Amino acid sequence: MLQQNYDVKMNVSDLLMYFRCPRQVYYLNRGHELMTGITFPYIESLLLKELALAYPDIVSAYSSNDEGMIENLETELCRVCDNIELIRPAELEGVSPELMEDARTAISGCIRDIANNLESAISQHGKEEFTSCIDPVKTDPILYSGRMGLAGMPAKLVCHGGKTVPSIIKTGKYPENGVWNNDRLHVAALTMLVEEEYGKTVEYGFVEYARYGIVRKVIVRANDRRQILKIKNRVGKIKDGTMPDKNESKLCGHCNFFDMCSKCSTKVSLAAKFF
Repeated sequence: MLQQNYDVKMNVSDLLMYFRCPRQVYYLNRGHELMTGITFPYIESLLLKELALAYPDIVSAYSSNDEGMIENLETELCRVCDNIELIRPAELEGVSPELMEDARTAISGCIRDIANNLESAISQHGKEEFTSCIDPVKTDPILYSGRMGLAGMPAKLVCHGGKTVPSIIKTGKYPENGVWNNDRLHVAALTMLVEEEYGKTVEYGFVEYARYGIVRKVIVRANDRRQILKIKNRVGKIKDGTMPDKNESKLCGHCNFFDMCSKCSTKVSLAAKFF
């Protein structure tokens, strides 16, 4: 059973934000808001994540009829769109029907690719094996580590090979091989939480790239765990008041903190360059 009395000082989401930009951690920890409204990419991401949770049932019903899988995915997408405001009312309060329809249309354009990739995975691994990689025993479980002072919530836990392992759902592009480095570290952080929760070593997890129906297994190595601990310490210092160096990127102009950040030092430390 999960316990609620841990001294949790940060969340895995803080680490993920550090990956994107350490200064966002700094500003958010001081009460500033990152999001200014509900956007098309935000709604599209929510719909894709909900649709991905239906992939196990769709895979289980698969019977070598590709058009049947496409039809099932389209039906499920309609169900998700009908129910999403009931599932996530606080996150979608005031969303316009037009914006929701635009997101649904965009995802509908991905359905054939999703079906082809799910079918390919079934052909390569077998239906039973592939289903065990994506079928959740728990969805959105809250996990704690008193030892690390860290909490986190994977999209789901799956039972694969007799082991409970974390799985995350991403809605962006997927790399040609393996997973993106930030996704690897995300999984690594969650495996450390699962280990403390269940008292067993967790050697891997999964990343689902929902927009494409691509599922990748991630082997968690010692260096991944080492990086998580280093990042956790850096996030702790930021939360204690240390202003991190500014790293310029093409995304800076779209950040809600752009004006505040521009007024601060643009120096990049030697340590930041090597991380």
